[in-house]
Amino acid sequence: MSNAARTTSIPAAFRQSGAPVTPPATPDPLETALRSAFDQGEPVDADGNSVVEKKPLTYQLRNGGVLVETCPSWCILDHVADMEKLGYAEDLVHEGAEIEHAVTSIEGDRSTILAARIQQWPFSTDGSGSEVPYMALRPDAGHAEALGYSSPDDVEAEIKRTEAHLAQLRELNARLVEARAEYRRRLGLRPENLTVDDVRTLPVAVLLKAFGLKVFEVGGMPDNTLVWLDRGGEQPAFYMDRSLTQADRETAVRQCLVAVVEAMASKAAR
Repeated sequence: MSNAARTTSIPAAFRQSGAPVTPPATPDPLETALRSAFDQGEPVDADGNSVVEKKPLTYQLRNGGVLVETCPSWCILDHVADMEKLGYAEDLVHEGAEIEHAVTSIEGDRSTILAARIQQWPFSTDGSGSEVPYMALRPDAGHAEALGYSSPDDVEAEIKRTEAHLAQLRELNARLVEARAEYRRRLGLRPENLTVDDVRTLPVAVLLKAFGLKVFEVGGMPDNTLVWLDRGGEQPAFYMDRSLTQADRETAVRQCLVAVVEAMASKAAR
């Protein structure tokens, strides 16, 4: 389209003369592009998934009346059983998806802790606060009992308590590492006393000392070998290509010594 033709699509308010203009017979490409740019399309959530608008549901009440209610966006219940026969409006509940932390005991029993989901009894009249969305927190999900009708402030307080507990757990785990290291020191850190878990967690320097190994850097080895463990020589040692990074060297030492410990354990079990 020529520049002269394009000017006819400019609104009169933006023309100096203020004279009315005749819209073009065919859509202006610029106008079409603008409409496309501002077209929001179907509603989507934060993850970009299409949001399906929920429709009102009709519930048959025990007293013969009906209740029309639209589920909130977060409710995952289909309410089929409720629609067929709902006692009273106060019995209607909305529930969101539950999150949980599951652990498995040494016996194989599975327990779920810190379970939580959003709930609401929209027509509650008991003054408990459950008529607005609240959080149902269950420290032990094996029991139905929740902490109450938790508000956002209540939930934040529990989150801080949990974060504090996790910080203490990290500190305790660090003490566990120290306790295991002390235990190994008392055993003399002999190779026959080490487990695969020890090899994977103890400092590399401690492992080298326990196995009586030295580390030598070399400029290159046959067949593009980067790491070679020689335990049969006069001085047991690791020979490593000097191009390896420190992290690669530590990984190689642990992998080799894991294989050694596993072989020793297999031999002892025969």
